[in-house]
Amino acid sequence: MRGPDIGVVLDSFGRPVKESLQSASQLGLRRIEMPAASGEVSPDALSQTGRRHLQRHVAGLGLELSALGGDLGGARFSDRSGLEKRLDRTRRMIELAADLRVPVLTTHLGRFDADAIRRGELTGVVRELADMADRTATFLAFETGGTDPAEMASLLKEVNCEWLGVCYDPASLLIDGYDPIASVEPTTGKILIARARDAAGGSERCPGHETPLGHGEVDWAGYLAFLEQSGYKSAAFLRRTEGDRPLQDIVEAKARLESMLR
Repeated sequence: MRGPDIGVVLDSFGRPVKESLQSASQLGLRRIEMPAASGEVSPDALSQTGRRHLQRHVAGLGLELSALGGDLGGARFSDRSGLEKRLDRTRRMIELAADLRVPVLTTHLGRFDADAIRRGELTGVVRELADMADRTATFLAFETGGTDPAEMASLLKEVNCEWLGVCYDPASLLIDGYDPIASVEPTTGKILIARARDAAGGSERCPGHETPLGHGEVDWAGYLAFLEQSGYKSAAFLRRTEGDRPLQDIVEAKARLESMLR
């Protein structure tokens, strides 16, 4: 099966940025999503000189910054309190992405449903985000999880901005009780970033949780086939947020994916 390249979300390594970049380079994970909501690569922390140094360092390792990660955590954009501050932080991350010539910023809208869309408040927020993306010619990819992907697709259709799309994470959907393969269809043509992350679904007694890739319930053959058939052009970005041996998990996940893509 031909399929996407394999990339990595940099904080999966659980190490400082430079060490994580070195690990990605050594593993041949050329395409990188680098978290930018806080820490070493946030807009506040990275001066103009620091930005130029980061670009040179990444290029010198043979890597490519495919996306910045801008998930603010907490209530995200579904809570009106503190909304202006979150919008301003996101605007600055979009500007950072444009400055670094990174094409995509990923973020998370928070939990919402069809009623939230009908009330119009969330739609207004997404229109503001769309204006920010349009002004800088930077794509903004909303992470799955917290809502039915069909509702996400409906929201994107209503706002109708070419710079908005989806960051598709099959594990987050499984944890929230959705079928990650059945759910992918509504987002066809809108997936800007595809994650490679596994999980086990939950039950009344035990909530869903992330697993090492290949140890959960994601149908990887079906998922990778869909990405290929839909014309997805970027990488499948390995992501690990739990576990006590992140580097080994990434090494093993890369090997598993490569065996499926041969």
